[in-house]
Amino acid sequence: ENNRGFGWYEQLNPSEVFGDIMIDYSYVECSMASLTGLVEFHEMYPDHRVDEISAAVRRGRDFMKSIQREDGSWYGSWACCFTYGCWFGIEGLIKAGELNTSPAIQRCCAFLLSKQRENGGWGEDFTSCYDKDYAVNGMKDYGDDGSGVVNTGWALLALSAAKCDDVEAIRKGVQYLMRRQLPCGDWPQEGIAGVFNRSCGITYTAYRNVFPIWALGRCVTTYGDALNEE
Repeated sequence: ENNRGFGWYEQLNPSEVFGDIMIDYSYVECSMASLTGLVEFHEMYPDHRVDEISAAVRRGRDFMKSIQREDGSWYGSWACCFTYGCWFGIEGLIKAGELNTSPAIQRCCAFLLSKQRENGGWGEDFTSCYDKDYAVNGMKDYGDDGSGVVNTGWALLALSAAKCDDVEAIRKGVQYLMRRQLPCGDWPQEGIAGVFNRSCGITYTAYRNVFPIWALGRCVTTYGDALNEE
């Protein structure tokens, strides 16, 4: 939404529960979704409002680059947290025409690769959202040795969308998700993955199945037999 105020308004926040609520903000998640809608509409109706759509996509791409952090990540405001934001950031830029070899996308890939854990997965907990800094211990309390299946799914979706050339890292992430799948086909319920207003956690139980299976499917489509090579 349009920002109708100043950052210092947050100092007047009367709420003891919600954070960052005093003014409106624009988000990487909403920006990616809007860009996707515009680009796919243009693909279906290439002669409709061409100049306006092209200008909007260009401005949206520039905005997403402007909010990318120095370390290459994006802060996710509607889930925990940086793995989620990075997925939206990479998807949005690529949808807007950014090459996967661009510095912005390569920096984000490097950030994600630096956060991969020894077991092959990725993990964050609620502290990433509140502190606005990647959780040092990953999903320490309710994950699997610091990793979680949902965060791993988001990281793999981002890296595969960027066609990351570190196939070994992708392979380890895929193998991690396969190991964590239960005999019934489900994945375990772990720590809170959703968030809103910085400090309110929410559990979306479908996340543990939707994102791992999505990530596995995309990785197989993107990397094929290379995932089976050692």
